[in-house]
Amino acid sequence: MEAERRNSERITVEMPVTFDFGKNTFFGTTANVCDNGMMIESSLGPENVRRIFKALLKTNEYPIAVNYSIKGKLFSRPGKIKHYHLDFSGGKSASHFSIGVWVPKLMMRNQKGL
Repeated sequence: MEAERRNSERITVEMPVTFDFGKNTFFGTTANVCDNGMMIESSLGPENVRRIFKALLKTNEYPIAVNYSIKGKLFSRPGKIKHYHLDFSGGKSASHFSIGVWVPKLMMRNQKGL
């Protein structure tokens, strides 16, 4: 069994987010958050899957910006994709894409509303 890599507890939170990947912005939902990151789930069409995979295969960590709102206050945090999972079971129209994003000092528990 793999050892836990997180320094803080994960909290299950479903919250809409956008993430800027290169020059593109995608929509997703958080599955969980912790003090140093979040798991984002998104549904992507085939062209976007190709675009993202092409970039991810070139590096171990891909920089992105994660944007979200809590009680009407907007936040934008720089982060890095540390791991990802792609599920093609949605057929040809869309694929389920999960990304683990390291966001240094995210500390969402300190942001009122969570």
